[in-house]
Order: sequence, then C-alpha cells, then structure tokens
Amino acid sequence: MPSRKLPDASPVAAKRANPAERVQEPVFQTVRTRRSFEGVCDQIRQQLLRGVLRPGDRLPGEAELAERFEISRSGVRQALRSLESAGIVESRTGINGGFYIRKSTSDAITQAVSDMVSLGQMPTATVTEARIELTCLAIRLACARATDEEFDAIEADIDLHAELFRQGRGSRNTRSVGEFYRLIARATHNDVIVMLVDALSDIVRKLLARIDPKPREDIIQVRRKVLKYMRAGDAGRACSTMTAHLENLNDYLEAESKAPGARPASLAKPRRGA
Repeated sequence: MPSRKLPDASPVAAKRANPAERVQEPVFQTVRTRRSFEGVCDQIRQQLLRGVLRPGDRLPGEAELAERFEISRSGVRQALRSLESAGIVESRTGINGGFYIRKSTSDAITQAVSDMVSLGQMPTATVTEARIELTCLAIRLACARATDEEFDAIEADIDLHAELFRQGRGSRNTRSVGEFYRLIARATHNDVIVMLVDALSDIVRKLLARIDPKPREDIIQVRRKVLKYMRAGDAGRACSTMTAHLENLNDYLEAESKAPGARPASLAKPRRGA
C-alpha cells in the first residue's frame, strides 16, 4: 500500500482509506527559538504522540516546512537530519522520495548502547545483565501467553540450527542465530519487549563480531532445554537455564576481547552472533 502523503492545508480534511476515519491534519506553529530546528523536532514529535502523524506518513517538502515554521530551509534540513539520526524519520529517493515517518525499530537503541560499549562507557556485563532480565521477563510472559504454534516455531528454529551443525555449517556469527530470542519475544505478544530483545541481540552480535567466535553446538542443547521447560509452563527453570547460558557467553566475550588479535569495536563489521 503506498505511503500516505500529508494533505495541503484546506478547510476540509481528506479521508483515510477507511471512509469512516478522518485525517487530522498536523498544525505546525511558527518557531521563535534560538535553536529553531529543535522547535521543529519537538512539534513533529508532538504530532506523533497525538497520532496526527503515523508511521508511513510523508512529511511536507523542505520548502513547505520552512514556510509553515517560518524558519530557513537550512533549519529544516538540520531538524530532519536530527530526526533521522533519532530513527523517527527516514529519507527515501525516487519519484515518491522525501522524508517519511519511520516504522518502529530498535535501531536507535542498538546504536546508542553499542556506541557506549565501544567507547568503554558501558561494560559488557551491564549489557548481559539487562539481557538476562529482559529475556527472563519474555520467558515468563511467553509461558503464560504463547500458543502451540508459537512454541512449534521456536522448535522449528532450533531444529534448523541443529541441522546446520550436523552439516558442519553451524555458526554463532549469523543473524539467524538470534531468531530464537525474537521468537520468544514475539510469543509475549508485547511489541515493546520484541523491540528491546532485538536491540540487545544486535548489540551482542556486534560484540561477537569483534572476536570472530567459533560455533558451539551446546547452544542447541541449551535451547531445547529452555523450550522443554517453557512448554511445561516452568518459567523458573527455563530462566535459570537461559541465565547460565548468557552468563557463560558474557565470560567468553570478556575473555576473548582481551586476547591478542581481538579487533577494536570501531573496526568491527556488524556481523551477527548468538
């Protein structure tokens, strides 16, 4: 479905795809601040909070925004760059190019925490602690909410990687290895938890990319045990098993990152790990 372009100002609001639902046009006010681009950012964020702007909406063009806010086009450009860096809007090229409200992703969270870890402002143990707590929360909710189909999807993912190990193609450095955590998060039926789990998984994958880890087949046994306990509704044992695994992974990360030849975080390619 093509993205909705914001309508020009008019007395009558255009209709959405659903005729019963009316479009509320965003009303921007003149910006009179020393740092005008911050005022633009604030107003666009407010329109998002109110539901006037939604993911997929196209913002007016640079010239129109400058006219509405009564600021320079350079101020508008600075605001759009700031919103893009924050993961709120994205730039698209082509015939329907422009700036669009971005769909929710964990990219901004991932980048912010990754930068802090890379700069030595946040130890990996802190990331591991957060990941353990969040994963255990996801496990507890999934035990209560997951459907048989969702448990089957987790089992199918485990079987897939077991077969890859059997074929000698096992890896801790691929994106698909982290799908296990995402499937558990999705079984909570809570989009915020899915986003946070994705963010922490991406951060750990970037840390693993620095040390080029060797595949470990014991990850399959750990995941099968976690799933067995989850199917039985035993969140406590499932969490204990997962906690032990993630603590071992943290010890491995810390030991390998200190070994000779480990790549600096700034030079690591964003490859994927477990």
